Amino acid sequence: MFHQPMTFEQALELRSELGADATVINGGTDVVVAMNHGAIKPTCFLDLSRINAIRKIDRENGHLILGAGVTFAQLGQLHIRALREASLSVGGPAIRNMGTIGGNIATASPAGDGCVALLALGADVQLTSKDRGQRWLPLVDYFIDYRKTALADDELIQAVRIPNNPRSRWYKIGKRGAVNISLVCCAVSQNEDKKTKLAFGCVGPIPKITPKASALLNGETLSPGLIDDVANVVAQEVSPIDDQRGSAVYRRAMCSTLTRRLLTQLMEDDPKGDADA
Repeated sequence: MFHQPMTFEQALELRSELGADATVINGGTDVVVAMNHGAIKPTCFLDLSRINAIRKIDRENGHLILGAGVTFAQLGQLHIRALREASLSVGGPAIRNMGTIGGNIATASPAGDGCVALLALGADVQLTSKDRGQRWLPLVDYFIDYRKTALADDELIQAVRIPNNPRSRWYKIGKRGAVNISLVCCAVSQNEDKKTKLAFGCVGPIPKITPKASALLNGETLSPGLIDDVANVVAQEVSPIDDQRGSAVYRRAMCSTLTRRLLTQLMEDDPKGDADA
């Protein structure tokens, strides 16, 4: 069965009726890969790709609001540096034109480049149900375990909310450039009050903030000595795994290396922050 609602309200009705039986798609890029590998065998699709209301980028009360259907190609045009850099790393042009930020969040891959950037940026995700209405949840609380999230069977991701204009950076290490899944990725943001967040992907079952390392940075002016201290704490705080793409030892070392790289870049950036989106 294939359902293709034209409005978000229609989508919520169908989500309420179909529940976990429906595989929700927008661009469908992650779902197609999973089907090709035999990881899933869906029999019912709920396609959100024709809902224009979730493809918009707006500003509200000093926040940037991204509809769940905003594509990586659209995000690549923003001036929020971490989000732009992460978006431009996703596949090639065809994938960026189809893949959406809502899909990236829903898939909840520990290697989700966009999710790591959003975590560092302090994003919230809007989850909406036909019967229970809307709720905003900090993205850091959305990820529970490997590909397990706080999204209920009757909910859809409607939007993402990002605080205004933090300075930010993002970078990943992979073996084949932009089309490859990350071995390690890292993002950092700092607001006008010098509240700083460091986030990592591919170092555990979920994308994660490193709270101890981030706490060392809060309220502090970046300096080479502080950056070294934070990089050392990161190496102790992350818990990477060994797999066929890279060892835990290598990933741990790369987390420290990326921390030094991004914090040094942030130290040298314009203190006024990223330009308006």
